[in-house]
Amino acid sequence: MINIVLCGGWGLRLWPLSRKLYPKQFYRFLEDKSLFEKTIIRNNKFCDKEIIVTNIKQYDLALNQINNMNIKNSHFILEPVGRNTTAAVTLGCLTLKPNDIVLVTPSDHLISDEKEYSNVLRKAEILASKGYIVTFGIKPDSPDTNYGYIEAKGNDVVSFKEKPDEETAIKYLAKGNYYWNSGMFMFKASIFLNELKTYAPDIYKFANKAFKNVKSYEPLKIRLEDMLQIPSISLDYSVMEKSDRLKVILSDIGWADLGSFEALYENLTHDKDSNCILSNEVILENSYNNLIISKDKGIVVIDVDNLIIVDTQDGLLISKKGSSYKVKEISHKL
Repeated sequence: MINIVLCGGWGLRLWPLSRKLYPKQFYRFLEDKSLFEKTIIRNNKFCDKEIIVTNIKQYDLALNQINNMNIKNSHFILEPVGRNTTAAVTLGCLTLKPNDIVLVTPSDHLISDEKEYSNVLRKAEILASKGYIVTFGIKPDSPDTNYGYIEAKGNDVVSFKEKPDEETAIKYLAKGNYYWNSGMFMFKASIFLNELKTYAPDIYKFANKAFKNVKSYEPLKIRLEDMLQIPSISLDYSVMEKSDRLKVILSDIGWADLGSFEALYENLTHDKDSNCILSNEVILENSYNNLIISKDKGIVVIDVDNLIIVDTQDGLLISKKGSSYKVKEISHKL
């Protein structure tokens, strides 16, 4: 099994903590390990090697963390500019043998039940070896509107659903056969590439051209002019919503996508007043349910509830909990 690790994003919803040159997947929130490190360690138990697809500007960060873990069989594909998940996965698959089983994982997810994760991967591997493209569905515990949904009938995928409004998400939750789309997939490399040729031939054409034009292989560096020709489309849009080879595995694996400060708050430890503090210099008075992150400044919080306060050297975010995602909407102003 080969792990294609997607880590070229920069986590805009976690500004000002996450930046283009130091995105969230490399930040050590938990147990002195980054989400990227946790992803590599978790999947290295099952996979023969990793293909890490990242932005060229993040290469040193990723390489340093790989070297610190003493991981030996990792290979890098460096993108000069991001062209979404289909391009990244395609470039990874083009380096592999046709029958290689590929596990595609984002680098910024948290999985707490690794025993069940092992069981889920083995079930997925059986289906993938039979020629199916396997998705991993997370049973929702709330009508979250930040995730896409998979409508399932047993292991069969009925349809993919875009991020719904709250009313629709409540209906999905009530029906019981709708799962969060985890963004993880498993398949044979040849099966994926054949489906790509059928449903997104332009992506295959230009990604294959970019791969053939590569001059440097360790790491494998894609030329800017070639990368820009590849259409920028997510894996869900290009293949998953169209293919008739899909299967879904219900994955009760303690999964969390730490894509927002609210999600981060839910997965960190809290004090007796339900405050989550990542700082050595915070004084709270009559304040509850807050997330406060700071490195360099003393912070005093008085008589406030449900706030997110994130202070860095050159940026400060103050938001109500539930609203911090809007920082992405105003990113053009930052």
